[in-house]
Amino acid sequence: MHRLSIMNPAVGPPRCLGCGRGNTPDDPDTMADFWVIDLERDVNWGDPAYLCKYCCEKIAEETGFVDVAAWEECQAIMAGLRKEIHDLEAAADSRQRRLDALEVVRATEA
Repeated sequence: MHRLSIMNPAVGPPRCLGCGRGNTPDDPDTMADFWVIDLERDVNWGDPAYLCKYCCEKIAEETGFVDVAAWEECQAIMAGLRKEIHDLEAAADSRQRRLDALEVVRATEA
């Protein structure tokens, strides 16, 4: 399988198997944004099989893939939580060092 970004006149205009979209993109997309995947299979006696980007996105969502924007948002949240954990662990270590130092002082005084 490969992405077909330019219409191949020998094969004909791409029409999606899922939704039937043709080679004209819907608003607000432009032709630069529209693409189809050629499944490299023939249907109906030689017609090529294509899936448009919208159907590919639906398939990806149904199978559990996450889009890039959601992934980046999750990564940013995770980075913030990791920093918060690090800061809390550093504060706990600092308190433990102070407590250990106080115990040493109390042990020498006694």
